[in-house]
Amino acid sequence: MALSPSEQARLDSLRAARDLLMSGRAVAEVQSGGRSKKFAQANMDELTAEIRGLEARTSPRGRQRGAVTFRFR
Repeated sequence: MALSPSEQARLDSLRAARDLLMSGRAVAEVQSGGRSKKFAQANMDELTAEIRGLEARTSPRGRQRGAVTFRFR
């Protein structure tokens, strides 16, 4: 399932904010759809969780799994 244009823009903003935080900047702010959220080093996990949530919506079955393997004895 593809993301709407506004959801894709939010995902791009969140990824950019994560990159800013990882590069050593103390605070990153994301604005989307009239909402604003600030992320600091302390809530990097929250930022990553929000990114993963949006990325999971793009997958047809949610979480992608590995290939099936068979074992012969």
